[in-house]
Amino acid sequence: MPFRPVEPEKLSTAVIRQIEDLILRGILRPGERLPSERELSERLSVSRPSLRDAIATLQTDGLLTSKAGAGVFVADVLGSAFSPALTSLFARHDDAV
Repeated sequence: MPFRPVEPEKLSTAVIRQIEDLILRGILRPGERLPSERELSERLSVSRPSLRDAIATLQTDGLLTSKAGAGVFVADVLGSAFSPALTSLFARHDDAV
């Protein structure tokens, strides 16, 4: 049986996986605004610093964008079928392909 060691993960990594999954499943759509930091951290039961870390990583990956005074939005990665952000997202989620 192909068992692999279980490794503990940071809370921000779990948040990243959940947001990526919501994007892949089409629940979060390009251009859609995420809930406020306070609301999202409460929904996910994580601290705001963990949430900020996850959002920063997703912004670096090109999956989220922020607009000053407006909030955080899902980036339009679907406009180009093979954008780097979309390609790396698929690479991390085998079931997406």
